Amino acid sequence: MSAVTAREHQWDWLRAFLMLLGIPYHAAMAYNARVLWDIQSPEKSEILTFLSGVLVTFRMPAFFIVAGYFAAMMLERRKPTSWLRGRIIRLGIPFLTGLVLLAPIQIAVIDLETALTGASSMSTALDQVGEDLIHPGANWIMHLWFLPALLAYSGLLVLIMAGHRFGCFHHVIDRTEAICRARPRLALMFLILATSAWEVMIHLAHQDMLTRQGALPYLLAHGIDPYLRYLPFFLIGAVLRPSPDIRQALVWTKGYGLPAFGITAAILAAALRGAEAGTSGIAYNAFDGVAAILLSLILIGIAERFWNRSDPRIDRIVDASFSIYLLHHPIIYALAALFILMQWPPVVEFLLICLTTFAFSYGIHRLIRRSPLALFLFNGVPMSGKTRDDGRPQGSITTLR
Repeated sequence: MSAVTAREHQWDWLRAFLMLLGIPYHAAMAYNARVLWDIQSPEKSEILTFLSGVLVTFRMPAFFIVAGYFAAMMLERRKPTSWLRGRIIRLGIPFLTGLVLLAPIQIAVIDLETALTGASSMSTALDQVGEDLIHPGANWIMHLWFLPALLAYSGLLVLIMAGHRFGCFHHVIDRTEAICRARPRLALMFLILATSAWEVMIHLAHQDMLTRQGALPYLLAHGIDPYLRYLPFFLIGAVLRPSPDIRQALVWTKGYGLPAFGITAAILAAALRGAEAGTSGIAYNAFDGVAAILLSLILIGIAERFWNRSDPRIDRIVDASFSIYLLHHPIIYALAALFILMQWPPVVEFLLICLTTFAFSYGIHRLIRRSPLALFLFNGVPMSGKTRDDGRPQGSITTLR
């Protein structure tokens, strides 16, 4: 097994792209005709319902594959305990900042939406805002859920690798490499079926917990989905890093068959999204699993082919993507709530929300970049002037690292 030592720009770019897709996904959810969201426009759009249904099939699975890849790459260079301590800072501090500074804004907007839609008076909505702000709960996590998920996955990866560096992976990777070299199509088919089966199992377990009474089943239901759902994708990324043979066998490089298959699965999943009961829910999760793994592998292939070089303009977006993800959610909440007062076409409102959210959140990131304290709070970048592994000062390191 060999590991690439040169900077792989395609993985940085891909991770940033997937984080930025949160803007159109969450903006489209405000107009979803079949799935409830925190801010619901009275105007629905089947186009935006379909768009959000397609994006949700691959955005987070691909993100966690990339996160697993980076985790394995960093563990090649640093001691597991040292790396994990760094993860706690880089992920934990922005998580706490989001809970303290961003979540109250979102909670307030959700409560005020009832007044904007006429479901309650403004005085009643304001009373509810005050009540919710002094009684924070689990619902404050919202879009920040992926940060504790990454921390948990990182801790699990360190446990798996305990003893010998990558020692516990050697046997699995060696056997997988042999299968991939001998029968790459069979390996890919097995991965597709395993992913689809996992998603169906997660769905059934989640539904079963929701039918049970009590606080524990409720917590387990929300631990199973989303926290347990994306664990295999993180581990897939961790295996892809040390094994070029597995990457070569699984990652898409050419041809139209796999993209057609993956897009078809995503379309079918988008058409079924919102159907949680019975066979429709099982079918949705089965197609969602197929689309998740195929479109993720296709996106990695596209990134390796077209995004494998440095570009200062794109690098600035990459650097800002973490801040943009943290900030985009409350901005979209506020804009979607304000557009309830308008009667413009949903697609027009959606485009304005996307453009405004990107511009505003990127501008805030540029201000964050000027303050070591703000950079620490929103990106977890230590305020010291010490250099990192590659010798660059802290201020010049991408916030995604």
